[in-house]
Amino acid sequence: MRPLLRSAPVLAFVLAFAAVTPAHADDAAAASAREHYQKGTSYYDLGRYNDAIKEFEAAYELKNDPALLYNLAQSNRLAGNSEQALHFYRTYLRYVPKASNRAEIEERIKQLDQLVAQKNAAQTAPPVQVAPPDNVAPPLQAAPPPPTPAVPPSEPASASGAPPAAAPPLTTAPPTTFPLPPQATPDDHHRTILAGEITAAAGGVLFIVGAAYGAAAVGAANEVNNEAKNGQPFDPSVEKRGKSNQTAEAVLLTLGAVTGVAGGVLYFYGRHLANQEARASVTPIASATGAGLSLRVIF
Repeated sequence: MRPLLRSAPVLAFVLAFAAVTPAHADDAAAASAREHYQKGTSYYDLGRYNDAIKEFEAAYELKNDPALLYNLAQSNRLAGNSEQALHFYRTYLRYVPKASNRAEIEERIKQLDQLVAQKNAAQTAPPVQVAPPDNVAPPLQAAPPPPTPAVPPSEPASASGAPPAAAPPLTTAPPTTFPLPPQATPDDHHRTILAGEITAAAGGVLFIVGAAYGAAAVGAANEVNNEAKNGQPFDPSVEKRGKSNQTAEAVLLTLGAVTGVAGGVLYFYGRHLANQEARASVTPIASATGAGLSLRVIF
């Protein structure tokens, strides 16, 4: 329910190393990347953006997932690191040129470019020169420092002078991570509340239909009992219809309860986003005769 991130340097792995790396090492790297991603998401939700940046960078070093670049861009933007945010937004679009939120990212890049330009202009502006009074003697000129010995140039990386080519990055399956959602807006709150109301209403409809099937199943059972009492021949179709209605009742009641609870959670979550006061919790209840759910709501 929210996205934003940046680019970090792509780690180059030697292909020969990948050929001998055991499979369980990849599993361990994926698990560690997921752990860093989850920590970063928690820090992001808490507004601790610098801590979130460290965790997302650690996750990206283990798994080069472009979604982590977007997370880094968002975190750096909210932490006030405009230049880093620009770097990660642009790197993310380079890897995901057809991103669904490309227009939004390009708008953020435009805003950050203007902000960085203003900051650079303020830093490079010449200081105001204040003329000294006429009766003040000019300052003494200090002797210039001795010249610094020149550092000999380093030898070229190769005979041609070009740096050695880096090995292509190791291609791995992207981990199951998702971009963080953008900051919630009032429209998001209303949509979440409306979705909860619609889902809860659907659950109520399913519950009512399930109760109707249950009544039909009871009617079929009574019909079979009455036929037996009256000495009439047994009709298998009535029993079959009763069992079908009973099965439909159980399925619909279960679906209705689950859908209703989901709708309630969505509704109160929307209320929570809107005023940070509503709270809802669901507790499973089990006994020797059945099971159910307990919904607790606090305003």
